[in-house]
Amino acid sequence: MVVTRHPRAGREVRAFGGARLFRGKDVLDIGTGNGRLAFDVAPYARRVLGIDPSEDSVRVARERAAAEGLRNVEFRVGDAAALDVGRERYDIAIFSWSL
Repeated sequence: MVVTRHPRAGREVRAFGGARLFRGKDVLDIGTGNGRLAFDVAPYARRVLGIDPSEDSVRVARERAAAEGLRNVEFRVGDAAALDVGRERYDIAIFSWSL
């Protein structure tokens, strides 16, 4: 079976175990794309960092975060094979729809 579209908003969060998994945590979203999953996690997380190699996708995610007034979400251009998060620590790393 080949799946060609993303699940509905919130479905992946529920599949991961729901809001309790992310509540108050620092989350790293690898391959964030336009931030779809980062935005689903943001209401529960303390902080979310989304990283993606596409400058265009990161720009779209940043614009949405700004438009929604989200202060706990950040997006950076970067490659999953060479993550550059310095000394930052994360409680959870998620990687979805990035292969």
